Amino acid sequence: MDSNATTGFSVSMASFTCGAICNIFSYLLFKHYNYSMVLIYGDVLMDVLIFEEAPKVYASDAQARALVVPGGSAFNTARHAARWGSNVGILGCVGTDGGYGFFMEAGQRYGINMLLTQKEGFTGTLLVRHEKGERNMWSSPNVARSYISVPEVDIDWLHISGYALFHPESSKVVQELTAKAKSNGAVLSVDAASYEPLKQHLSTFLQMTRGYDFLFANEHEMEILAKTDYYYKHVVVKQGSRGATVDGVHVEAPQVEVVSTLGAGDCFNGVFIAEVSKGAALVEACRKASAEASRWVATDFERRYF
Repeated sequence: MDSNATTGFSVSMASFTCGAICNIFSYLLFKHYNYSMVLIYGDVLMDVLIFEEAPKVYASDAQARALVVPGGSAFNTARHAARWGSNVGILGCVGTDGGYGFFMEAGQRYGINMLLTQKEGFTGTLLVRHEKGERNMWSSPNVARSYISVPEVDIDWLHISGYALFHPESSKVVQELTAKAKSNGAVLSVDAASYEPLKQHLSTFLQMTRGYDFLFANEHEMEILAKTDYYYKHVVVKQGSRGATVDGVHVEAPQVEVVSTLGAGDCFNGVFIAEVSKGAALVEACRKASAEASRWVATDFERRYF
């Protein structure tokens, strides 16, 4: 069973301009992009959050604090870009288990244009256990990385969640989307996803994203990429509580009391993309993204989702 649905997805091609500014530390050139629509592709997952006070029992049950929220790297990035003012759409796949309605309602709530394909099976699920402000995750993509058709829309900025490059069906979608985006003269960006799957699928990741405009990665992921001949026009490295760098220029992050780091990198990506869309210089976009990611990790879960 395959079906496609969109909600209010209007697209117009914006002019693409680029300029350059000199940073005080060097002669680095920074591009400025103007675009009308961002399309994000990758995992759409139902996040099941379990908190550290959950007791462990054998052959019985006990009361614990747990939540089910809309998530997945692609969805999280889209919601932050939309909240920051971008016209953003998300392309993804959900199952026939109620996931379609769950995510369509969430997309409407957060102002995301949803381009979802429904396939027989279970919606992707992420189990997250929180311990001392950090999170440990176990993912079951289920239908999330199934092959889906590329929609007939103009793409001005294409952002790929790196997880989509780690499965043959979803990587085929990335290949088709990249070709379409390049024909539109779109900006291309990718997030390195996570250390372990990146290490396992490094050659595929590099081959399919070489020449993209932006790479987003954390320091752990950059340890792998730094040993390769990777090439991206701009490299953004997320450094947690120490801030981030863009093309080697460091910006500090506000110091906060951490509730949970879940989704911090996706928050950063969404805000950075939205800011660059408004014509912000890359360093300024990086500064705002770092500040918002800090605010996000200090926010309790009820206020994150409602």
